[in-house]
Amino acid sequence: MKTLTLIISSLLILMTTGLSAQQHGPQHHGQRGHMNPEEMIKRQVEHMKTELKLNEQQEKQVKDLLTENFKQRGELMKKYQGQRDSVMVNMKKLEEQQNLSLKKILTEEQYKTYQTNQEKRKQEMEKRRKEMMDKRGGQRGGHGTPAAVNEDHKCNGCGGCGKHK
Repeated sequence: MKTLTLIISSLLILMTTGLSAQQHGPQHHGQRGHMNPEEMIKRQVEHMKTELKLNEQQEKQVKDLLTENFKQRGELMKKYQGQRDSVMVNMKKLEEQQNLSLKKILTEEQYKTYQTNQEKRKQEMEKRRKEMMDKRGGQRGGHGTPAAVNEDHKCNGCGGCGKHK
């Protein structure tokens, strides 16, 4: 009898946990989760609005710019699918275009703040990337360490062979 009670209790707990996870859905998958493009843009505009103290006109212009930029990034990803180097080069161009547009939208002081904050974020991302690389022993994409890769390496931007920097 005790065994049966224990089994039923365990099943009830498992079912309750499963239902709870289903109810919470993707919004609890970390900060970025599975947001759709509109949510991502809205979040970024809100962040910039707070960080840079955007007025209403600037807010609308930034939203329009980010929306267009997001579409262009999606098109690039489709066009250069699997071609990491091409994606990176073209994304860099898009970022430069976006920054030129932002420079026209923002005041000089807002733009300086934006650049400073972007640089801080890039440094933080690079630090996290290095930490992840250290945790994995320096490997990326399963290609091994650069010393183990020979000249015949057919690489698509793995970062492990040192030819893509």
